Order: sequence, then C-alpha cells, then structure tokens
Amino acid sequence: MTLEVALTARASADVQLTDAIGAAGGWTRRLTGLPEITFQTVADPRPEHFKGFQPRQTTVQVDVWAATAGEAAALRERCIATFIKADVVEGVRFQRAVIANVRAGAEPEQSGEPQRFREEIARESIDIIFTHTPA
Repeated sequence: MTLEVALTARASADVQLTDAIGAAGGWTRRLTGLPEITFQTVADPRPEHFKGFQPRQTTVQVDVWAATAGEAAALRERCIATFIKADVVEGVRFQRAVIANVRAGAEPEQSGEPQRFREEIARESIDIIFTHTPA
C-alpha cells in the first residue's frame, strides 16, 4: 500500500484521535467542520543503491485545526503520540518517527479581555519524518 493510505489508517486506528475528529481530515484538502487534521507531503526523496531503493524518509506536515488554541494543542500532542511509534500498517513498515518541527498557533486565551475579535480557527503544525519500507 501507499504511505498516504497507511497514515490515514494509523489516524483512524487511534481511538482518542478518532473520538475527537471523527472522519474529518485528509490529504492536502481542508474539509468543513472542526476539529480536523490534514496531511501534506513536504519531501519524499527516493534514494537508491545497486540493489534497489533504500528506506524512504518522507517528511509529512500534519496540520491540526480546532476551534480553540487549547483544543488544537491537545490534538497536536495526541497526533505526536499516535504517529511517533514504530508500527506496521497497511503493508508499510514504519520505524520510529522523528519530530522535525512543531509550529504552535496563537497563544491560549488569557483571563480578562478575550483575544479573539472575530471567529478564527486555531492551527498547529507538526513536521514528522517517517522512515518507511514495504512490509
């Protein structure tokens, strides 16, 4: 199978993540409704040697979309816990992933004056490097 199918299956298999987002999410498309996660391939080199392809190191940006900064941050941490582990899913063998970068969204709401002046969507981004091979 493909990396895209395997990562989507990993997200769907995590009960806490599925309870939070349901079926919302996909590859490079933003659906309606919150919360949601989206995936985008950032880099997918395919190095070879004389016997064929080496294990691939694919960088995927995972975006978490939510109604509040606190909810987005909690889902970000759930995504990291879900995707960091080594696993075999849908014919793809994943080594332990590397979190290359985390970009936090807005600051959480403070007591007193609200920081939100209009409806906004909180977003958290995670760059994850997946080393993977066919199982």
